[in-house]
Amino acid sequence: MTNDAILVTGLSGLIGGAVARRLTDTGKVVVGMDRAAPADAGFPVIVHDLPDLHRWHEAITRYRVRKVVHAGGISGPMLLQDAPARLCDINIGGLLGLLEAARIHRLERVVWFSSILAYGDRADLTGVSEDTPLRPSTIYGATKASGEALIEAFHAQHGVDAVSFRVASCYGPGRTTACLMRTLIEDGLDGRTTLVRDAPERTRQHIFVDDVVDAVCAALDAETFTRRVYNIGPGTAQSLDQIVDAVRCAVPGASVAFQPDGLSWNTFGLGPLLIDAARRDLGFEPRVSLTKGAARTRAWVEERRAA
Repeated sequence: MTNDAILVTGLSGLIGGAVARRLTDTGKVVVGMDRAAPADAGFPVIVHDLPDLHRWHEAITRYRVRKVVHAGGISGPMLLQDAPARLCDINIGGLLGLLEAARIHRLERVVWFSSILAYGDRADLTGVSEDTPLRPSTIYGATKASGEALIEAFHAQHGVDAVSFRVASCYGPGRTTACLMRTLIEDGLDGRTTLVRDAPERTRQHIFVDDVVDAVCAALDAETFTRRVYNIGPGTAQSLDQIVDAVRCAVPGASVAFQPDGLSWNTFGLGPLLIDAARRDLGFEPRVSLTKGAARTRAWVEERRAA
């Protein structure tokens, strides 16, 4: 039996926290890393404010880390809009330090999170494969496209076994940043109408966090990859009506009204992410419907309010 550990960063975030819980529930040895240590982590946590590269080496050597799930960093374009250099320093510099540590320590696997926003906006709303050229239209999206390039280069030149996930709009228990699904639920519970901007030229692509965690676990265990980046999403565009209907099953009082300056969160100026490669190589298949995801998110919202 090995004591080699899996390092998970971004424990306080939606995906990082869910990955750490899944791994510990399945008996894996987990070490966490975040800006602050959660009181209820249940495993060692190294406090690390990216991009302090020495912390990577400390974690790897102290805890015999062989695999890393890097979910830390700035998680969306709504953050650090007035500090683009800091955004790049955290997202690109943090990943660069990890890849260099992975090269030096010959780690077995690194899983990193890119984003649907690496593609940027385009008028064509047909399906988007991983081979679609990247044209990010935000600094955040540019950090993700840059990170993917680093992973490709570290693999090609140094054999670092790393993979990127271009994740669509991930929601579920634990998401505290801007999220249409959570906002619809909270407004519905409080008797408010959610004001939304009508955006027929944009798509909505929501994926429940547990489905993303499935893909992460598959990537950690995969023997090899046919590519270094995979789309992870629902595999289809979802209409606002479908989303609201799903939320109403959990919160009957949920309602929306269109307003020019209403919410435009979690919409994308491109077609649905095609997930054929993830299906083939990772056995990925979204399992949690919008209706079930809304119900589980409502339960978390109520638990959070009660606490």
